[in-house]
Amino acid sequence: MLVIMLNCVTLGMFRPCEDVECDSERCNILEAFDAFIFAFFAVEMVIKMVALGLFGQKCYLGDTWNRLDFFIVMAGMMEYSLDGHNVSLSAIRTVRVLRPLRAINRVPSK
Repeated sequence: MLVIMLNCVTLGMFRPCEDVECDSERCNILEAFDAFIFAFFAVEMVIKMVALGLFGQKCYLGDTWNRLDFFIVMAGMMEYSLDGHNVSLSAIRTVRVLRPLRAINRVPSK
């Protein structure tokens, strides 16, 4: 939950119109936090895949929330792999906004 809250704070602090080139120290710090958050979510996903298995009834991709996590991490991987290749990443970067939805999965149901 702490990483999800940190992600919300960094998303709120990012200014896409002002930080197009990301020259400022503030932008570089936010990018470092974003890279840490992405790595945390990716490692969490891999651990869950190993523990639950990839396919089947009670597997990782059998849960809707895990599918959302998978989509978010895959979009992040695409963003990092295409960075530096004259490709507009604005559509892919908007997927970051979905990361806080992971908190809903953490709230216990009745």
